[in-house]
Formats: sequence, structure tokens, C-alpha cells
Amino acid sequence: MTIQLITENEALRKLSSELLQKNEFAIDLEFDRNRYRYGFNLCLMQIFDGTQCYLIDPLSPDVNIATIFAPIESDKVQKVVFAFGEDLRLLHSLGCFPKNLFDLDVATSLLNYEPASLTNLIKEVLNITVNSSSQQSNWYKRPLSEDQKLYAADDVLYLLDFKHAIDQQLGRQGLSGWVQQENAIFDQLDYSDEDHNTLIKEKDKNDMTMFEWHIYKKLMAFFDEVAKSYNKPVYHLVNKRLVESLARDPGKIQQWNKQKGIYGKLKNEAFKKQLKKIVDEAIEEAGQQNLSNSRKASHTMSGEEYREMRQQQSQISHLKHTLLQPIQDKIADDYGHHAKSFILPNRLAKDIIAGEAELVPDYKVELLRRYSHELNIDLTDYI
Repeated sequence: MTIQLITENEALRKLSSELLQKNEFAIDLEFDRNRYRYGFNLCLMQIFDGTQCYLIDPLSPDVNIATIFAPIESDKVQKVVFAFGEDLRLLHSLGCFPKNLFDLDVATSLLNYEPASLTNLIKEVLNITVNSSSQQSNWYKRPLSEDQKLYAADDVLYLLDFKHAIDQQLGRQGLSGWVQQENAIFDQLDYSDEDHNTLIKEKDKNDMTMFEWHIYKKLMAFFDEVAKSYNKPVYHLVNKRLVESLARDPGKIQQWNKQKGIYGKLKNEAFKKQLKKIVDEAIEEAGQQNLSNSRKASHTMSGEEYREMRQQQSQISHLKHTLLQPIQDKIADDYGHHAKSFILPNRLAKDIIAGEAELVPDYKVELLRRYSHELNIDLTDYI
């Protein structure tokens, strides 16, 4: 086995055609999510076809990564992956919608393996020790180091053997159909409209008033645009706590060039003037909208709202404990504690009781019905 680095589109086109003739291949991605540069970006794609390992460089000016989408999207070719959730989001954002995935994380969860990294699971299942030294490296760096290449290759080299070993275990335990149903859900997901650069979170309100919160949001939107122009994550440019302090006390802009925690290129009079203009506009808008400078931005429930919320939570918790806890215990007895945490975790149990569960595979519904019948529990209103 050799590792082939693909930096030209003609080689990628050839690989794409070859993969379309395969029954399966392993795939993984290395990406950066607002760590070294702005945004959620693909830095490397690794593919192993059972014989050859390919490292595809999407940062090469001679590579159009869409060239490889056809086999990834083919429902005729199975893609063997591990814990592919974030990778799937990234591919969707690029316009690629993988089909026919086999996620080994799903399979090992149903087989009651303790949650673990791919490295540890490969050691447990195949008794092979793999390289993990470059996991946190900067995948934007070019040329890639030999350690990076070996680490990236190790992420896919053992997935096919891993899958074949797991397939045997699934067959012996009669769980192959369950894994197929779980993997089929991936085909129904669509993360293409998801915002991967959300900067403003509910927890950021930190007792700010409605007036201050409006200024803060405008400032963060402004810094997001600045970060994009520099191709840097926002936190490389300015500390969020400093932005909050400016929203609370706009007068601090006068000391902008002396503040700590600011990207050096932003410490100048021109940028300070631009920043002041944003704040002045935000203040004017807040005034026009009659936003309160005393009422907190965080919604404070009335006594009645709070009591209603607590009553609903208490009812859901009671029903979950009464109706689904015995079923969870039964699943743990029959399939193992780790499998139970995957099949019917507490969050799903509460969603089922609240009528908010989505994309529940048929085998889970059948399990709930079977166990509810065995335990004489009435779930008619929930499944």
C-alpha cells in the first residue's frame, strides 16, 4: 500500500471514475472550523479503496473538489466512515450529499462498545496501534508533513477491515438491519442551510439590557465581516468580552488603541473611527426601536409562565420515568448499557414523551412496542 497525494484535477477525475466501479471505499475529512482561518473549511480528504490510499488536497489551485462528488453521492457504492456528523455538515455546505454511508460509530454503539476514539476502537477490534500525533495540527500548512500524511492515512486505512470485522459481530447478534436503518437516516439529512459561523449565542446576553444587546449584536456582525476580510476567526481579532464592554460603555472606544486583546492591524485611528460609526448607528437604531436600557435582554418569565414551564417539565419527567425508564432498563439488560444509551438515550425518551421525536428508525419503534407490551405499559399516545 502506498499513499498518493492528489494535487491535480486530472488525477482526481481518474480516481472518481475508478471509485464508481467499487463496491465500497473508506473516506474521512480533515477540516478547520474557525481555528486557524475564518469559517468551516475542508483542508484534506482521505480515501482508501482497499488497495491504495489517496490524500486529496482541496487547497491545491489545480483541484476542483466537486470532481470527486459523484462516487461519494452514489447510492451504489458504500462509503465506510466513523463518526461522520461534522464531515457530513461540511460536505453538505459544499453541495455534496453523500449516500449509502456505513458509520462504524453507529455499529459499535449498537454492539455495546464503550464510546471511544477511532484509534482506541481499532486497537480493541483489530489489535492495531495507529498514529494519532498530528490530530490537532494545522491542516492548512503546505507542504503537509510526513507525520500529517501518515496520520491522515491512518484515519481510513483500517476502516474497511474494521467494518468487515464488525459486520460479522452484527450478523451473529442479528443487528445488521438496525445498522442499515440508522445509516439510511443520513440520506435524509440536509445541513446545507446551516450557519456554521454563528457568533451570537443566547448565553452571551450576560445580563445586558435590550439596548446594550442590540449594540452588541451590531458589533459582532461588524467584526464578523472584518474577520472574513482578514480570513481569520473573530477571536483572533478581538475578545468577545471586550465587545461586550463596548456595548455596555461605548465611551471605551476612545481608548481602543490602548486596549489589550485586539489584532494589531486594527489598532489605528481609521478603524476606531469606523467602529465608532457602527456603534453610533446601533445606538440610533436602538433608540428608534424604543429598546429599554433597563430591561434585561434575557427573557424573564412571569410567575405564571415559570410555573407552567415547571409543570410541563415535571410532567414530562414523570411520564419519562414511569413509561420509558423501565424500557430503558430492559434494553440495557438485553443489549448492554452503552447500546441502551444509543438506542434510547434520555433526550430521545423526553422527546418521545413531548411528541418532538423526529426520524426515529422503525426498529426503535418496534422495540418500544414490544417492550411496552411485555411490561404492560401503555404507549399508545406516543408511538
